[in-house]
Amino acid sequence: MDTIIKTTRYIDPMIDVGFKLIFGQEKHKRLIKELLEHVFDLEISELSFTNVEHVGDIAKDRNACFDLQCHSDGIGDFIVEVQVKEQKYFADRALFYSTFPIKAQAPKGDWDYHLKPVYFLGLLNFALPTDSKKEKGWLHRYSLRNDETNGLLTDSVKYYFMEVGPFDKEEAECKSFQERFLYYMKNLPTFVDKPDTHGDDYFEELLEAAEYAGLTKEMASWYDERLKNMRDNHNALVFELEKIKSQGLAEGRAEGRAEGRAEVHKEVAAKLLAKGLSIAEIAEITGLSKEEIEGLK
Repeated sequence: MDTIIKTTRYIDPMIDVGFKLIFGQEKHKRLIKELLEHVFDLEISELSFTNVEHVGDIAKDRNACFDLQCHSDGIGDFIVEVQVKEQKYFADRALFYSTFPIKAQAPKGDWDYHLKPVYFLGLLNFALPTDSKKEKGWLHRYSLRNDETNGLLTDSVKYYFMEVGPFDKEEAECKSFQERFLYYMKNLPTFVDKPDTHGDDYFEELLEAAEYAGLTKEMASWYDERLKNMRDNHNALVFELEKIKSQGLAEGRAEGRAEGRAEVHKEVAAKLLAKGLSIAEIAEITGLSKEEIEGLK
């Protein structure tokens, strides 16, 4: 018997399929265009969706598939990626992804290496690791700069990350477009009734595009299948790791060594980190503190 998926009024935009259904439709192109304008402080006169699947130069090269890619003749290329689980090398993945539209600009024959910019936007369900206590807020901007003078080396590539998961403001506290966007991105699947957008056309259209009842049968099936797979994979992972944890605890009790049990917890936590679970989820499963889990990185 097929698993019954309980749907909400609005689909979850932090699931890759949900994000594509909301922001990747031609009729709702305004949603991604205005988001990019606000985040990157640009005026985009025209924007087109481009192929999100990219293959390497030769058969053995690694390929890439973006959640969304757009192009503007007057500006450059935009890559948008949704990341649900914390990933150790997500920043490196962003860098790797940006190389595909960069290489695509190289023409045959002579070339002066002038590049149109490539903008990467990551929508994260976790806090971006940073070694700077000065770096606060939910939007983080990176570019290629001089370590000493902070002078810009080139403006041909920019990496921006928005922290959806850690965003904790209520709707009434949101003052900017970015804050309201983060609020809706995080809370869309929790809305039972249509929220008051205060007459904002952008967020009215966002709600329209995200309504589950408005999906075609094919779209709904695509979303449901992705949701089912994510839940099945998560439940299987947690079950397997709980077994490892239980076996390790039994061994620790048999040996009568508290340090043995602690090592089992750390072993489980390390495996969870490798699987991409968040620190909060790992702490709940293993009982380790967030500081201990951070130390495992």
